[in-house]
Amino acid sequence: MNTIGARSVQVSEVLNQAYEPQGMWRSRAPAVRVVVRLLLAQAGVGAVGAGLWLLDGGWSGLAAVVGTAIAVIPSAYFAVHVFSKAPGTAPRQVLGALYLGEAFKLILTAALFMIALRWLSGHFLPLITTYAAALGTYWFFFLGALRT
Repeated sequence: MNTIGARSVQVSEVLNQAYEPQGMWRSRAPAVRVVVRLLLAQAGVGAVGAGLWLLDGGWSGLAAVVGTAIAVIPSAYFAVHVFSKAPGTAPRQVLGALYLGEAFKLILTAALFMIALRWLSGHFLPLITTYAAALGTYWFFFLGALRT
């Protein structure tokens, strides 16, 4: 039991201390490039979806654009919030930024959906399909990033 307590203290110390970033992690630039590409990919997928839904009518196209925005805006907020921490920030603070950013992203997404459904309730299918397509971009985008 004593070793568990000692181990707990060591983990806590590691989470609180600053660290020296190595290699590409000394700068935010590589991460910012990835985030910008992801947001552009989400917007591109949403634009294609909106173009297809526009064939069904103007309101369907608008609902598709709103669905895309509901995916892109919270993602952009999350990225800005997480990358507001400078390289070398203590891991506990970075982890806190991740949790807080994700929590607010979920709240923002829910709020945007409530507003959109109030205004575009008759066009739920274009709204949700373009949202899902833009959000699904994460899976394919990072699948390719993990191969490198």
